[in-house]
Amino acid sequence: MKVNVVGGGPGSIELMVNAGISAIKSSDVVLTSLRLNDEFSDLNPNIKIMGIMDTIEFLKDHCDEPDLNVSVLASGDVGFYSIATTLRKHLDDNFDIELIPGISSFQYFASKIMMGYEDWKLISLHGLDRSIAPFASYYHKTFALTGGKWDVAAIISELIRVGLEDVKLYVGERLGMQGERITVDTPENLKGKTFDKLSVILIENKNHVSPYKLFKDEDYIRGKAPMTKEYVRNLSVDALSVRPSDVVWDVGAGSGGVTCALALRAHESTVYAVEMKDDALDVLNSNIRKLKTFNVEVIAGSAPDALLDLPAPHKVFLGGTTGKLEQIVDVVLDKNKNATIVANAITLETIGSIIDVFKKKKLKTEIISATIAKSKKLGNYNMMMGENPIYIVKGEKDEEN
Repeated sequence: MKVNVVGGGPGSIELMVNAGISAIKSSDVVLTSLRLNDEFSDLNPNIKIMGIMDTIEFLKDHCDEPDLNVSVLASGDVGFYSIATTLRKHLDDNFDIELIPGISSFQYFASKIMMGYEDWKLISLHGLDRSIAPFASYYHKTFALTGGKWDVAAIISELIRVGLEDVKLYVGERLGMQGERITVDTPENLKGKTFDKLSVILIENKNHVSPYKLFKDEDYIRGKAPMTKEYVRNLSVDALSVRPSDVVWDVGAGSGGVTCALALRAHESTVYAVEMKDDALDVLNSNIRKLKTFNVEVIAGSAPDALLDLPAPHKVFLGGTTGKLEQIVDVVLDKNKNATIVANAITLETIGSIIDVFKKKKLKTEIISATIAKSKKLGNYNMMMGENPIYIVKGEKDEEN
């Protein structure tokens, strides 16, 4: 069976490529969504309106008709969060699939706001339960397809909530269709306004932070709560091997030394910083705002109870366990048995407790002993001043068990 997946562009025939128009005209049947039907119904009289899974079932039901020529008319371009990806996953080699590209929403939008898109971060929030805050924090320009719970109003509220109320927003509504509108302003000024559900958004953050930055000790606001020193912090974060999309927990976050460093690594996801002490929470929140690591969610409470409602973590740093190490590890592994856990210890008794718990939970353990010395100027000389040795213990699932 011949299946043409045709990009319909923004929704106007005038903005559709000739190859796509020809494919639709020559098809025996065209499968599409209700949104595109009115604009394209004159090209082919045999148009069926159906969702993605119904489209797949229709194609499978007719796979024994080799001469049937079908076009699937997709919104936008076939290479940008398109039905084409789903079709390729569900249809086997019995289908002769051809992709005919169209103009994507970000291409059309960029032309309308007179801007190149070579430096845009392109994402879709449609049907996803993730915040746009990480992307807006660490990328200069973030373009998003809105949808589901994340409509324009919800995105504006989220940006204001995390502290990004002054970024510049470009909102495009009903692009290429009647009633098209483009709005440019800050989240603070757009708060409370309504926008069409068929919208896209570009967030321009001129004060974004590079996710490859390494914070120095002097970058932080210091409080009474202890803070992991710079070089130990970097070694601990490295031990976790955090990927951009990882969900991360920092349990016993203190004043946020490790938290903010982890936030850079998880720059397309969220770090959940759990802390029970009020004075530490104040400094933690201040550091998040000062360092612009807005992908941190602060959880005020004590572990393990404060962990129960958090999403499953990929990586966990244990900065403080208040004698409840085993219970905390149990919650982590119940949420995700493949999670990687890193804990630091200064005393031999603490390292012994960590190793015992990791062994009991059948975690493969790796231990690093780090002794750091920094130079201090004494007259014309540099003297190395040693810091307390520290043990960095990493635990993760042992594939052999």
